[in-house]
Amino acid sequence: MRRLAAACLLLAAALDASANEEAVSAFAAGVGARDRSSGLAPAPAVTVYVVPEDRTFLLTDILVANHGQEVGPLYLADSQRTRCSVELLETMLMPNNDLFDGQFSTLQNAHVIFSSGIPFGPGEPVIATLAGGSRGVDVTITGKLLPAPRWSRGIRLPGGARADEAEHDAEHDAAPAPRP
Repeated sequence: MRRLAAACLLLAAALDASANEEAVSAFAAGVGARDRSSGLAPAPAVTVYVVPEDRTFLLTDILVANHGQEVGPLYLADSQRTRCSVELLETMLMPNNDLFDGQFSTLQNAHVIFSSGIPFGPGEPVIATLAGGSRGVDVTITGKLLPAPRWSRGIRLPGGARADEAEHDAEHDAAPAPRP
């Protein structure tokens, strides 16, 4: 009977945890595409998704449709730093082939899966940038929205060493300076 009750509690906890998860997918077309009038200026970064304030986004999949045959790489970043890069040019080795000097490169539609996920915090954008692009790529990201971590402010109890020190410092600052 106790084992059944423990199993029910464990199942209820697992269902509660999965109820807080929400699947999310976002799409951006033409990432890295440059306007012909801009000349050699780099293509602007594209915000693919912005994480809601009370949630954390766990990125699990990136799919890149490389219709324009871009070389890449594609970078995904938040507002602080680059979180990952995806290579769009894949080198293929061909043994005993003198025509290609033993290897050649092919462009691919990249699909990258992160088993543990890449976290993006509350309010953070997911920004895609294609290095050296001209025609652009289409980017789809998929992941889970989870409740944001809650920071405990702690419990303050009156008294104790820190409270006594604070009172002493306040009294010392308020006391007039001694006269010579």
